[in-house]
Amino acid sequence: MMYRRGISLLLGLLVILPALLAAQEATVRAKVDSTEYSVGDPITVHLEAVHPKGTTLTLAAPDSLESFTVIGRVPFSQLTETTSGATIVVAKYDSGSAALPPLEVLYKVPGDTTVRHATTNSLVLTVRTLSVDTSQAFRDLKPTIGMPLTFAEIATYLAILVLIGVIIYVGYRYWKKRSQRVTGEVYVPPARPAHVVALEELAALKEKKLWQQGQIKQYYSEVSEITRRFIENRFSLMALEQTTDEIMAGLKRIRIKASIGGKVEALLQLSDLVKFAKYQPGITEHEAILTIAYDIVEAARPLEQAPAQPGKTEEMVRVES
Repeated sequence: MMYRRGISLLLGLLVILPALLAAQEATVRAKVDSTEYSVGDPITVHLEAVHPKGTTLTLAAPDSLESFTVIGRVPFSQLTETTSGATIVVAKYDSGSAALPPLEVLYKVPGDTTVRHATTNSLVLTVRTLSVDTSQAFRDLKPTIGMPLTFAEIATYLAILVLIGVIIYVGYRYWKKRSQRVTGEVYVPPARPAHVVALEELAALKEKKLWQQGQIKQYYSEVSEITRRFIENRFSLMALEQTTDEIMAGLKRIRIKASIGGKVEALLQLSDLVKFAKYQPGITEHEAILTIAYDIVEAARPLEQAPAQPGKTEEMVRVES
C-alpha cells in the first residue's frame, strides 16, 4: 500500500510540476497596427506581456533589428497585476517585404534573482515606396531655410551703405561747386516777404476746410504754426520753438504795437486750449481765429516807401498785395 501511494504521489507531482513551472514563466506577444507601410514611416510595435505577479521586465532591443532601424522605445509599464505593456518604434528605409525578428525581453520573478529570457513572435511587414505623380513638376521636399545674418555681416552691410552715401554726397557737392565755378557768381533770389508767404498759407488752410470736416485740433494747430512762422520770419524771433509766454516776451522787447500783441496772444492762447486742454470751440471761434490771423499778418507787414506827391512830404504807407 505504501509503495502504491508513493507512486501515485510521484505521478501527481509530475502532472502538477509543469503547470507550476509555467506559472512562473512570462510570455510576450508583439503586434502592429498594420502590415503595410511607406518607406520611412514610423512603425509602432506594441508588446503585451503576461507574467507572474511582481515580475519586472526590461526590453533588450538593440539600435537596429536587421533591416529595421529603432527610432524610439517606451519601457514596460504594468497594466494589471499579471500583464504589462511596452512600445518600440522602428522604421525601414527601403521597400519590400521583411520580417521583424523576435524581440528579446529580460525579466525576474519574485523571490528569484535569476534573469530569465522571453522572446516575442516575429512580424512580417510590407514597406512600399512613395507614389510619384509624374504629371507634376519636380520641387524641393522642404523650402529653403534662410540663415540669420550675423552681427559682423550686418555691420559690413551698414558700412557699405554709409560709404555709398558719403560718395554720393561728396560727388553732389563737387558737382555743385564745379557748376558754380563755370557760371561765375550764382544768383540767389531774395527771400519772399514773410507776409506774402503767410497770406498764401492762410489761403491754402482755408481751402482745406479742416474744421468743417471735424479736424478741429489740426485746424487750430495749423493756424498757430502759420502765425508763429510769420512772427519768426518777420521779427527774427524763434517763435516756432517757443511757448506762448516766450513769444509774447519777445514781442514786448521789440516794442510791437499793443493791438498786434493782443491779437497774437489771443490766437496762441486759444490754439493752446484746443491742442492741450481739449477745449471745444464753436463755429464762430473757428471763423474768428482765421480772421485774427489775417489781421495779425496785415497789421504787422512792413511798410514800403510810396512815390512822392507834389506838395507833400514822403511818408510811409502800406502797399496792399
